Amino acid sequence: MTLLEPDADSAGRQFLRLTRDLSGFAGSRLSLVIAAATVAALAEGAGLLLLVPILGLLGVTGSAHPPGGALTGWLGPIELEAALALYVVLVGAAAMIVRGRTLATQRLRLDYADDLRGRLHRALLAMEWQAFARLRGADLTQLLTSEVMRAALGVEFLLKLSGWAIQVTVLLVVAARLSPAMTGCVLVLAACAALLARPLDRYTHALGRAFGGAGQALQADLADDLAGMRIIRAFGLEEPRQSGFAQRMASLRAAQIAYQRTSGTARALTQTGAALAVALALVTATRGLGLPLADTLVLIMALVRLLTTLLGVQEGWRMVLQALPAHAKASTQLERFRNAAEPAGDGPGPAPALTRAIRLEAVGYRHGDDRPPALSDISAEIPARRITALIGPSGAGKSTLADLLLGLTAPTEGSIHIDDAPLQGPLRRDWRRRVGYVPQDGFLFHDTIRTNLLAVAPAAGEEALWRALEQAAAAGFVRKLPLGLDTVVGDRGASLSGGERQRLALARALLTDPALLILDEATSALDSASERQILAALDRLRGQLTMVVIAHRPSTVRGADHVLVLEHGRLVSDTGAAFESQMPPPSSTS
Repeated sequence: MTLLEPDADSAGRQFLRLTRDLSGFAGSRLSLVIAAATVAALAEGAGLLLLVPILGLLGVTGSAHPPGGALTGWLGPIELEAALALYVVLVGAAAMIVRGRTLATQRLRLDYADDLRGRLHRALLAMEWQAFARLRGADLTQLLTSEVMRAALGVEFLLKLSGWAIQVTVLLVVAARLSPAMTGCVLVLAACAALLARPLDRYTHALGRAFGGAGQALQADLADDLAGMRIIRAFGLEEPRQSGFAQRMASLRAAQIAYQRTSGTARALTQTGAALAVALALVTATRGLGLPLADTLVLIMALVRLLTTLLGVQEGWRMVLQALPAHAKASTQLERFRNAAEPAGDGPGPAPALTRAIRLEAVGYRHGDDRPPALSDISAEIPARRITALIGPSGAGKSTLADLLLGLTAPTEGSIHIDDAPLQGPLRRDWRRRVGYVPQDGFLFHDTIRTNLLAVAPAAGEEALWRALEQAAAAGFVRKLPLGLDTVVGDRGASLSGGERQRLALARALLTDPALLILDEATSALDSASERQILAALDRLRGQLTMVVIAHRPSTVRGADHVLVLEHGRLVSDTGAAFESQMPPPSSTS
C-alpha cells in the first residue's frame, strides 16, 4: 500500500470525519461564523419583505397595504423615505456582516491548514525510526503540501455551505410568506435536481481521488529527478525522464480538465433549470394564483436569489466532494503515524551518564518479519571514554548496530544497557540527547554555519561555537570564509568540500557535549588529507568521551582501543588493540 492510496470510506463517512475534525479544531470560532451567516441572512430576508410595502408606496399594488403615503402593515406607520433608508441599512448591514464572515472563513481555513500540517509533522517526528524509514519522501511532501491545502479548501467550502444553508432557509421563509404554493413547487424542483445530480456528485468524488493520485505520481517523479540528477546526466537519461514527467503532467491535467468539465456541465444544467423555474413561477403567480404585482415581483426576486444560492450550494458541495479524499488521506496517515509513535514519557528525563560501559546482551534486530535478521545474538561491552572500532564487510549490520546504540531503534531481541540502565521506552529519547552522531553524508541544512550548529544547541554562545569548531579541526577554514560563521553552506552543504562538511558535522555533534560520539563511515568518502584531519581531531578527544567509529579503512580505526568485528549480522571478533589481522580485505568492505 502506498502512502497516499485512496481511502476506502464512502463520501458520507468522509464528510462526517471532516465535519468532526473542523468542529474539534474551530470550537467557538465556528459558532461565530454560523451566527454571522444567520444575522446576514435575516437582514437580507427582512430587506426583501420590506420591498412589498415600498412598492406599494410607489403605486404597485401589494398584499401588505393599500397604495398611499405611509406603510401601516407589519412595519407600522412609516413614510417612503424612511422605508427606503431602512432598506439601505438592512442591505448594507448584511453586506458588512458577509464581509466579516468571509474574512473569518478565510482565516479559519488557513489556520486549519496550519494545524493539520502541524499535527502531521509532529506525528512524523515522533515515529519509530524503522516505521518512518519505510515511507517515501515524495509522498510525505505531497501529503504535507498539496493534500493538506486541498483538505483546507474543502473546509472553506464546508463553512460556506453552512452559511448558504441558513440563507436558503431564510429565503424559503420569505417566499413562503408571499406564496406557500409557489415555494412548495420550488422545493419539489430542487429535490428533483438534487436527485439528477447524484451521478455527477459520485463522479466528482472519484475525480478527487484521481487528482490526488496524479499529483502524488508527479511529485514523486520530480523528487526522483532532483535527487538523481547526477545519475540522469551521467547515463544520458534526460529524454526518458522528461517523457515520464510529461506523462505524469498529462495525467494530472486530464484529472483537472475532467473536474472542470463536470463542474461546467452541472453549472449549465442548474442555470437552465433556474431560468425555467423563474419563468414558471412568474406565469403561475400572475395567471394561476392571481398574486398582486408587488408580491409577485418580490417573490421573483426571492426565488432568483434562492436559486442563485442553491447554485452556489451545488458548486460548493462539489468542491467539498473533490476535497474529501485529500482530508481522508491526511486523517488516515495521521492515525498511522501516531500508531507508529516512539514511546514517550511525561517529559525530558535524566539520561544515563555512561561512566562504565554500554553493554549489549544477546541483541538481535529484524527490519521486517519477512526478512532475515540484520543482527543476531550480539553480546559485547563498549567501554566508557575509549575508542571502539566497529568493522565488517558491507551488509554486516554495522549501521544497524549504530542505530541501536543511538537509541534510534530498539532491539527486537535482547537488550542494551547504559551502565545499569536498560535502553528502552522513553529512555531512548532521553539518551539521544547525550549522543553525538556524524553520518556518512555529513548532512547540513541549507542555512548558515552558525544556524547549523545552533540547531542542536540553541543556547550555545560564540565561544562554545568556536571551541567545537577547534575540536573538529574546522575553525581554520571557517575563519577564512568571507562571512565566517554566517556563510550559507548551500543545499545539503553543497558549497563546501566533503572534508569541510564532515568537520562541520563533527563540530555540530561535539557542541552537544555528548557522552557517546558515533561516527558512521564518516570518513569513507574523504581523501587522505581530510581523513587525517578528522582522525587527529578524534585523537585529541581520546579519554574525554566514549567514541564508536564505524569504518572500513585500516587507517581510520588503527588507533582504536577496542574493536568489534561483524559479519553477516553476527559478532565474530571482540578484541583489544591488536586487531589488524581481523580487518577484511579492502575489496570486500564498504
